[in-house]
Amino acid sequence: MEIDKRLNKDERKVMEHIQELCGVPFRRVNMSSYDTIENLYNFNEEGTIIMLGLDLRKLDLDANKLQILGESILKFKNLERFLIRSTENKILPEWLSELKNIKALILKDSLLEAIPEDLKDFNKLTLLNLLDNEITTLPEWLPSLPELKELNLHSKVPNLILNQENVEILKALYNKNIKVNDSIFKLHFELGLPLDQIKIIRGIRNIKGENIVRGSRINSIDASYIMKKWIIDLRVLDGKIVHLSIFDNKLKELPENFGKIKGLYKLLISENQLESLPESFGELQDLKELDLSKNQLKTLPESFVNLTSLMKLDLKNNQFSEIPTQLWALNALTELNLSNNPLNDEESSIAQKVPDLIREYLRKKATIKIFISHAVIDFEPYRIRELVEYLEKQKEISQVYFCEKDLSGNIDEWMLDAVQKCQLILFIGTQKSVINSPDCANELQLADKFSIPVIPIKGYDVNWPDLAEINLSRELGLEFDKENFNAFCGDLYKYIENFKREINLMEKEERRLGIIDIYERFRLMLDEKLEEVVRKINGLAEKIENLEKRF
Repeated sequence: MEIDKRLNKDERKVMEHIQELCGVPFRRVNMSSYDTIENLYNFNEEGTIIMLGLDLRKLDLDANKLQILGESILKFKNLERFLIRSTENKILPEWLSELKNIKALILKDSLLEAIPEDLKDFNKLTLLNLLDNEITTLPEWLPSLPELKELNLHSKVPNLILNQENVEILKALYNKNIKVNDSIFKLHFELGLPLDQIKIIRGIRNIKGENIVRGSRINSIDASYIMKKWIIDLRVLDGKIVHLSIFDNKLKELPENFGKIKGLYKLLISENQLESLPESFGELQDLKELDLSKNQLKTLPESFVNLTSLMKLDLKNNQFSEIPTQLWALNALTELNLSNNPLNDEESSIAQKVPDLIREYLRKKATIKIFISHAVIDFEPYRIRELVEYLEKQKEISQVYFCEKDLSGNIDEWMLDAVQKCQLILFIGTQKSVINSPDCANELQLADKFSIPVIPIKGYDVNWPDLAEINLSRELGLEFDKENFNAFCGDLYKYIENFKREINLMEKEERRLGIIDIYERFRLMLDEKLEEVVRKINGLAEKIENLEKRF
């Protein structure tokens, strides 16, 4: 390609030499802010070179040619804008350090792990573009460049370490009103987000390992979503992320600490490849709207029950084979979409109902935690370990708490914590536990305090009247059967299932009312039986009286 003849004679000759040396054509680009790295040049009205671009990755230059190239470039005394991409070996020419008078340096995609030290002497530099490099640390001298106005550190795969040293340098740049394109700078200094939340956001990587973040302030929490492929878009209100959109990023997972993003109001993570959510997800307790559609989710974390502020939930086009039982706890839910999931016919029909009816259905299926209250001495004879193992394998029981041996020091603290987590207590009634176990007595007191129902299991050395002395009724209990232990376990689980469906075990007040209802029905049943007995006795007395009159 012929070099533009409007160049002055000397510089045109130099450009022709450069083109011949590189073996590729150089084209003129008449744009003062052009930043695409290619083999190019531009000149001013006086015909002198003011912009030059070199893509060393596409030029096959040995060390000797590269040195000669530099000697030629240094002849351009009015060069203001220089664009260069390093070789595949991350090599930048040594003569670059001699271009101290340039005003704009574009080093995009040059595989740089650090900003070249020689640039600290570029006192006329107003623009430094380091887009898509691998820079991890910033030099202390960076804010001292006297004319620097704009710095581009953006990278699709962020490598800049989030440490105090880098943050202090970014702060110094911010204080000098230097425009910086970097996610830490944008989120922390311009939008006011705390560093711990920025760390979480930077940990969200798409299938390419990229993290492209766009953030802005909003004045109202009700602003609409922004949906753009490959972009992590967040909206900030009063220093908190209130909207987060991760649309079509091909995400396979979220950071384990994702739930630490406090204050999140709307969350869209649709059209990704998520197969699971982190357990911390349930910590997003301010969440009102959640879109998880078009992923590969089969289950939800247990902590999902804590999202009690959630009003809108979109789970369509996932891989749920059954309606997630965790949804039973979402009392504020008014909109729920479960369409296009591989549900069975029964649950497909239920999924079409209003959220309140779906939640009632799920409440009866939801898993519960059970506490087994027993005397330590009864652990082996009553096969507590085997009972626990059996119950924890059952579909509607998530965990069973028990005490295998005496705990020293922290027994009261452990007991309080464990009992509060449970929705049902099984009490192994024996001489020891009923009459002479302060720990068992304390567990029953905690059950009463937190309105947790107790199912008594009568042992061999006590009678039901003994259990009645501690307010445990045979009508709510079972008898332990060591001769048919497996059958006993099966009967116990069926009993627990029926108990769950009879009483709402998931909420304290509902449990309390359920217990009262059961005892009231039991009292009425006893009253009916007592009245029947009285009627029979009266009838028998009348017959006796008639017989006496006859004789």
